[in-house]
Amino acid sequence: MKKLNKKYIKWIIILVLIVMIVTSYALNLGKIKDKTVDGIAQITIPFSLIVNPKNIDEDISPKAISLNDGDMTKNKQQALNILSTINDDYHSTDELSFLSNDQEKALLKRVNKKPHRYITNMTILNFGKDIHGKYITISCNRYDDTKAIVSYRYRIYHKGDSITSAKYLNTQSNKYPPQYLLEDIDMGKAGVDQAKNFTQRLKTAIINSNLTATNANDPGNFNQISINLGLNPDKSNAGLFKLARNANSRVSNFAIVGYQISDIPRYTRIYLKQLSKDNTYYYTLTYSRNSSRFIDFQKGIISTDTLNK
Repeated sequence: MKKLNKKYIKWIIILVLIVMIVTSYALNLGKIKDKTVDGIAQITIPFSLIVNPKNIDEDISPKAISLNDGDMTKNKQQALNILSTINDDYHSTDELSFLSNDQEKALLKRVNKKPHRYITNMTILNFGKDIHGKYITISCNRYDDTKAIVSYRYRIYHKGDSITSAKYLNTQSNKYPPQYLLEDIDMGKAGVDQAKNFTQRLKTAIINSNLTATNANDPGNFNQISINLGLNPDKSNAGLFKLARNANSRVSNFAIVGYQISDIPRYTRIYLKQLSKDNTYYYTLTYSRNSSRFIDFQKGIISTDTLNK
């Protein structure tokens, strides 16, 4: 009988506990619902994802180059020294040793297509860096019986003072041999070491303005952003518009992939690459070494590689 009573008491205690738990849950159900709703309401969803489901963020971002390249005055002098070595070698050997054998044959075939044509010297257009490494850009200047000078342009990659490869760029023609990097022009502040911070400011300005993805409807919307960043609106609004228009919600799908320095004009140009699901876009951020500030943000690649004056 005692064993039976103990058994009943055990089940009664369990039943009482269950009743207490159910009652407590029922009394607090409203509060639980309120907290759940409040928690969901606090989750922030980027507006661009709501209005444009195709703009879902993906981990797509170009590989950025390192901008820690030290003293640009020394780098400029190194570029000029490489040019001097190229000219000395050519004048002593009559060989374009900075080109591969196939590249040299292809160039000489073009030069010798008609008589009385010859390469007289090489001049330098700029120096810089891209994802392949440091480079200088030179012009092989062809003279003939006319007043025109034909400029065959090559990008020469190097490590230190040693040339590693060359890439043909384009051909131009003018009355004078092109030379846009000069010995007697002071480097000043190059601006390369300021580029990363500036692009972060640019990114923050676009995010804070809410002019991303489908919200960016017209280049004129970016006039105030250009002014706030110290950029020329007439040259920069369209570039900022395109960058924002093709950005993900975090404006994180672009990176600095190169820079280029010249003395005519006295600019440092920073190159940005932006990736979307289907396309690649390039931009040029220009730093004036005369005024020591960034002045333009433009679509595409702007360079002295094709300058012809």
